Amino acid sequence: MQAPTNIKIDGKASEWNNQFQAYNHATDVFYTLANDDNNLYLVIQATDPAIINKIINGRISFSISRSGKKNDNDAVTISYPIFDRKDKPGLNLKDKPEIKPGSVASSKLADSFMYVNNKRMTDRAKSIKVTGVKGLDTLISIYNDNGIKAAALFDNKMAYTCEVAVALKLVGLSATDPAKFSYHVTLNAIQMDDMPGIFITRAANGSITAIDIHKELALPGAQGTTVDTDFWGEYTLAKK
Repeated sequence: MQAPTNIKIDGKASEWNNQFQAYNHATDVFYTLANDDNNLYLVIQATDPAIINKIINGRISFSISRSGKKNDNDAVTISYPIFDRKDKPGLNLKDKPEIKPGSVASSKLADSFMYVNNKRMTDRAKSIKVTGVKGLDTLISIYNDNGIKAAALFDNKMAYTCEVAVALKLVGLSATDPAKFSYHVTLNAIQMDDMPGIFITRAANGSITAIDIHKELALPGAQGTTVDTDFWGEYTLAKK
């Protein structure tokens, strides 16, 4: 699939017309894989608050393998978003305002709610994790000039869109020679500490000494977020 000509890695799905190639049941996300002459793109959208919380706290890992194997030690893997464990954004995923048709006030309230959560997130999501690219540090800035970009934002309905771009040359691919390769997308498991409504007290050695559960703060379906979920497939570049 050819990427849109006006593509910008900004966490907005507008250039994709907010439409996606596929929906994956295992991960509960919509996604599109596309390319242009220079880059490969992955755009993912999640609407379930529990899945969004999983992405925020566990990150998405996007692997590209020329061998065609699902698990390849030589694959290039890009993971995003990356947060310092002691500096998580503290997003509100539970109390999103309802947008009422014809109500300017409800739209403004939803926009404000979106803005606060986006600012909390973007103020802290400053790094991308990269493995499998020779000569590149494991952690790079989102402002890098290495050919890897990533960004994520909420819209005013609190749908979460994450976009990733990687230069074809970094993964040994070329649009003039569109060989088949495999891709593997993983939504990594989160720790119990990151589940809304569960408060863990730990000893200095990390062992759990107490668990305090507040069901009123929990997100429906959050129990399934403590395991990895993934999907993979084969892709042939749209020819230059």
